[in-house]
Amino acid sequence: MRDISVWAYPWDLHDIGLEAALDRLAAQGVNTISLASSYHAGRFLQPGNPRRRIWYPQDGTVYYEIDPARWTDAEIAPLQAEIVSTEGDYLAQLIDRRARGGPAVSCWTVCLHNTRLGMAHPDHVVRTAHGDPQYYGLCPSSPAARAYVTGLVAEISHRYRPDRIELESPDFMGFDHGFHHEKDGLGLLDEDRFLLGVCFCDHCMNRARRAGVPADAARDTVRRLLDAAFARELPKAAFPGFPGTGLRAFANQPDLAAYLGWRSEPVTSLIGEIRQAAHADTRVLLIDFEGSWWGGIDLPAIAPHCDGVVHCAYATAVDRIGPALKSARDTLGPDRTIVAGFQLFHPEVSGRDDLKQRVQAAFPCADGINFYNLGLVPPSRLDWIAQALHG
Repeated sequence: MRDISVWAYPWDLHDIGLEAALDRLAAQGVNTISLASSYHAGRFLQPGNPRRRIWYPQDGTVYYEIDPARWTDAEIAPLQAEIVSTEGDYLAQLIDRRARGGPAVSCWTVCLHNTRLGMAHPDHVVRTAHGDPQYYGLCPSSPAARAYVTGLVAEISHRYRPDRIELESPDFMGFDHGFHHEKDGLGLLDEDRFLLGVCFCDHCMNRARRAGVPADAARDTVRRLLDAAFARELPKAAFPGFPGTGLRAFANQPDLAAYLGWRSEPVTSLIGEIRQAAHADTRVLLIDFEGSWWGGIDLPAIAPHCDGVVHCAYATAVDRIGPALKSARDTLGPDRTIVAGFQLFHPEVSGRDDLKQRVQAAFPCADGINFYNLGLVPPSRLDWIAQALHG
């Protein structure tokens, strides 16, 4: 039987009512809840929530009861969201409900995307070639950031024993991820955005140097390329065809190419450490998508170090969904889990038939389907799920 899941926020379960929400989802064929257990800030329009129509989540917090003793000596520690105390620990409630025949439980866990922690720990954030901090992204090369993420997963999996943990953002956050009132009067090209997201913090530099990678020369190259882009009267591509050409675009910059080739190592090894820290009964899945190489994801390298992927095909054309999932299956092998992720947003998904075509295209290779998101869409749109599943 396939895992059919819906991503959900704890405040939506609170406002809808846990039993009412589970009944509504079960009627659509949903047998797993992917609950946000660690999340970032935002402004959410919530037509599916009867109380909080617009909601600003507390920035960079966790949605379960932490054990302070686990974090006594940690340089970077999680902050328990205030609503856990005022509205309840919904992860604990779902685990209890599972024991009484309820749905399986997955913990949707944001790893390194955390502006609150970035502001509090600027020595551990992603930094550009010019040394500018990207406060919304902790760096996967930072020992303290790595300890934070592995500790988070260990605490969740050993204390609650969810069926799986879904890892969001265990990689390098790109420059264009979405910060408050971003300004760009230059007209950044894709290549500029990519290079602005390549991290040259002290942790990356030292880790790369130890691996024999020409980190200093690579940083100088990126500085030069960005300075040239900043000096142009109008944008002009230095790497035509990017991003379609991927990392091959930088082959004529050997120092940079070597650094970009190394850049996946901190991400791969971090995911391996996360898997080791997690309870053996909890599967660890990477939330992935086409183009994730941009953030340092190397799926063939990661494959032995996790239990599978949630492949988000939000914007993937219908005729590309099957091939994309087959490629993931070929990379991961037959024993790893592949879950296809689809959003219920309009106009990105035009209607019932569009979603059905997407889901049916995923079935030959997918072990499960995740739908996004319980509170962010009208309740009537959840009715699309059953039709999509049954064709």
